[in-house]
Amino acid sequence: MIDVGEGAFVRARAPLALLPLFLVVGSGLFLIAPSNQAGITTVSVFPSTVTTYVGQNFSIDVNVTGVSDLYGWEFKMNWTASLLNLTSITEGSFLKSGGQTFFYDNLNVTGGQVTAECTLEGDVEGISGSGGLATLTFNVKSSGQSPLNLYYGVLINSQGQTIPSQLSGGYVHLSPAPDVAVTSVTVSPTALLPGNSVNINATVQNLGGSAESFNVTAYTNSHVIGVQEVALNSSSLRTLFFTWDTTGYSVGDYRVSAVASTVPGEMNTTNNAKAAASNVTILYNGHYIAVTSINPGKTVIGQGYSTSIRTIVKNYGTHTETFNTTAYLGTTKLQTQRVTLQSGVSTTLNFTWNTAGFSYGNYTVSANVTLGPSEANAWIGPLIYGIVKVTIPGDINGDGVVNAKDASLLATNWLKSIPPGLANADINGDGIVNARDLSILCAHWLYNV
Repeated sequence: MIDVGEGAFVRARAPLALLPLFLVVGSGLFLIAPSNQAGITTVSVFPSTVTTYVGQNFSIDVNVTGVSDLYGWEFKMNWTASLLNLTSITEGSFLKSGGQTFFYDNLNVTGGQVTAECTLEGDVEGISGSGGLATLTFNVKSSGQSPLNLYYGVLINSQGQTIPSQLSGGYVHLSPAPDVAVTSVTVSPTALLPGNSVNINATVQNLGGSAESFNVTAYTNSHVIGVQEVALNSSSLRTLFFTWDTTGYSVGDYRVSAVASTVPGEMNTTNNAKAAASNVTILYNGHYIAVTSINPGKTVIGQGYSTSIRTIVKNYGTHTETFNTTAYLGTTKLQTQRVTLQSGVSTTLNFTWNTAGFSYGNYTVSANVTLGPSEANAWIGPLIYGIVKVTIPGDINGDGVVNAKDASLLATNWLKSIPPGLANADINGDGIVNARDLSILCAHWLYNV
């Protein structure tokens, strides 16, 4: 739309894409139908140089400097699409300060380019001065270098004339994100009497794109063993040495780990900590056997079906021991197994509980170890697991009735193996939740205790 008034005063209302006003060729500027404006304005990327990291977002502005009577603008920009992804483009505040505006953008993601244009609406004067035309936000996909190339631009005034201008693009340097990691932790020895020392080797590496300084802290469980500061160039690594004096520590297993502090800009912190593959066992100078873990295969089991009770026992003493381990259901002995263990060694025992003949109800599962009468300090009292419920086959949640809640749990775990599926949903205990379990559930539908 063009309004013509006294003195042939013309307002430009046509889309800017239809106004071939000027074209940038190489580093020069080719102007078409220039106005009589006396200076040269600049359309530029700010900041002109950006240094950032993979995975980060950054924003740049396209600004205009020293313009008079700006009524509308258009620019085209491209970049390296394999390195950058434009996530948003928004209109700047400069032109809209003069009234209502129409803003439009056309993004080509795969081609790595965007066209943006904006114009005032109505019979208003243009804006003079300097300010922001648009803000572009990018996400960094990969490391490298990319131009932010303003390869086309146009400014028009309120009379529909071009405003001579120069274009100035930008450049982005993209580095691998800051990332320090603990790549290895080793301990020696892995079994010892209290008062002796453990040697800890922690290897750390700078996986990022720039030099970093950071702290590395060695722990035993949550107790700090020591802290060391390290400076590493990109891609370099170093092994740090810590010594743990075990004086005052009690018998048991200790997890040794090393943690690298987070460096500025680091997004991946999952590799900042690592534990040694083997725990350190502090021994008792004598006979000492302990049950360290009990894990029934199910917490709810249908009457008449079986579950395993996984029990771990360990020799914390300094002698090789042969002993009995007994699993209990309340005060009732379930099974006993005899085992021989060397000093510092553990083993896993599996007891099978067939619930046929057991009444509905809750059963406390525990285990105990026994040695000879001369070895009274050879065990620590029963380790209580908690409650296992015997109920109607198909009562997966253990609420005493087979209904839609149980069917929902079965459906949620359908065709999942055990684990990671819910063990209670594997009603018949064959290691997978499938049609056999569904058949059992259906056969007891709406049964209740």
